[in-house]
Amino acid sequence: MNMIIYRELEDYIYEYCLQFQTENELKAHKTLMCLSNNPSEPMLAMMRKKGWISDEQVIREMIADGPHELKRRVVERIWREHKDVLPLNLCPKCNLIARTPQARQCRFCGHDWHPADTTK
Repeated sequence: MNMIIYRELEDYIYEYCLQFQTENELKAHKTLMCLSNNPSEPMLAMMRKKGWISDEQVIREMIADGPHELKRRVVERIWREHKDVLPLNLCPKCNLIARTPQARQCRFCGHDWHPADTTK
């Protein structure tokens, strides 16, 4: 597949291709999500106890540059290693990524590929 990674494709891969993320990448994402709302100390303690936040050195290093950089690195690795098998929902007309795996209308060109309604 000879595509350039654009913002919407990056978002799609990060959100909907979780099966290609490593355990550490998933931990880093979860940790960033939990820390994003500046939780109180009691909330942080509870999140650590439940395993929602990781204090492992490798995870701290992965998130040190913030969520956008983590996302970029994760998507670049997934693309490099799995681009030929990613379950991408591409518009059959313009070949750009749909919003979700279930979407059947292109956000870019407006093409609709819903099945024809044969009950009419």
